[in-house]
Amino acid sequence: MARLIELHEIDEFSDVKRIPDDAISQEIISNVRKLYERTEIEPFLRQILYDPNVTPHGSTEIADILTHHLHVEGEQRFAGFVLKGKSFNKVRSVDVAHQFNKLRQIADLRLIVFLAVGHIHDDAKRDFVQEATDADYDYLIIDVQDCARLFLAYQKICPKDGTPYDDAGTCQHGHALDPAIRRQIDVREGLRYEVVTLKDLSHGGAKRYRAFVVLDQHYTKDTIRDIIKEVTANLKGTNYYRDERTEAHWGDTEAHVVWLFIAFDLQDTRIANWVCRTSWIDRSLPENMQPGPLNGDDLVGEIDVSWNEDYDSMKQFYEQHSASKGKYLQTVQPILKQMLDFGEQAEGSFSKYKDGHLSESDFISQMHALEPTVSKLYGESGNVPFPPQDCKDYDDACHCTFATVHNMFLYYSPSGLNTRPQRNRDWLMQDAVKQFDEERQRLKFEERKLH
Repeated sequence: MARLIELHEIDEFSDVKRIPDDAISQEIISNVRKLYERTEIEPFLRQILYDPNVTPHGSTEIADILTHHLHVEGEQRFAGFVLKGKSFNKVRSVDVAHQFNKLRQIADLRLIVFLAVGHIHDDAKRDFVQEATDADYDYLIIDVQDCARLFLAYQKICPKDGTPYDDAGTCQHGHALDPAIRRQIDVREGLRYEVVTLKDLSHGGAKRYRAFVVLDQHYTKDTIRDIIKEVTANLKGTNYYRDERTEAHWGDTEAHVVWLFIAFDLQDTRIANWVCRTSWIDRSLPENMQPGPLNGDDLVGEIDVSWNEDYDSMKQFYEQHSASKGKYLQTVQPILKQMLDFGEQAEGSFSKYKDGHLSESDFISQMHALEPTVSKLYGESGNVPFPPQDCKDYDDACHCTFATVHNMFLYYSPSGLNTRPQRNRDWLMQDAVKQFDEERQRLKFEERKLH
């Protein structure tokens, strides 16, 4: 029977219990509402879940995230996520109901998650719960407050202002992430690796560490196994703690849990494309304090290892779908120019219609004539390559504009006419026109940052 899951019941999100509601200031809330769905919210969640299986966004997309990398109180769940970022200041049923319905196409789904940083209207919550109940899925709604708590718990945003950390660990206002998490370790003659991120994930019942390790891509599996043993042994006895309270609690106690995530370069760590993951759990740790098992395919002593057989294909995927700044702009800007033109035509026709200078039937005819081309362009936008770092804000602005223009024409498409009364679609169109104007201003701002 379907039930509402609480955020902390998801094992991968359990550290959210460390963040009380009163730690979330209005400034943090305001900045979390500005997070981009595609370039911030989704990557943050994938990093927390350790799920690198990104697929291109487009008209055929069913869910924003589909993952097996999620456990509810130790039980693995196949989960689907619907995400709404800053482009949806108000999230209404009309904005998301079609995505909720699409989730039911997925066989073996056992949990659906709806995350939105905008204001979630009651009708959207109602329809989400109804879809979950009808399909007998467990469900979870993550609003802006819980999203802020989650991203604070896993150090994706700054606890002072709520802005996201960049790859260097600095937020938009210059606050730095804990500087004491990077160190270099030498192993035997000529054998080197680097622990690029070390996190203390301890709680009252267990001393736990997680480390991202980068090593030479030419190392064999046997060599990597030796490094896994070495790093795990070192981290068992580490004296690094995230705060004085944790240090006072655990002192010189050896770690009970060590998780490693092995990568060949920093790009792997950014996209969570691990060579392998490992888990060592002290056998003396009480069962109720033990994390869920990794269920890997290899053992190095008492260390469970899960090798990523898809590493090379994922690496190739990102290389094939990423582009230089010049190539990226050459691909996205022709689509953007056409979509802006169509958006302006729709805006002009709608203005004439509202002013009484164009009949409703003539307005609908004009929209019908252009809709197939707009939908085709929108589909093509899903194949735009991943942008370099200095273009990601511009890329997000482009995709928000694409979605808004596409929505303008969908409201008056045959299916839109069949599902929405005149008053409703005219109101949605008016809101889309306002959003289109805002996005054009944002595009101009982001374009200035490109050069």
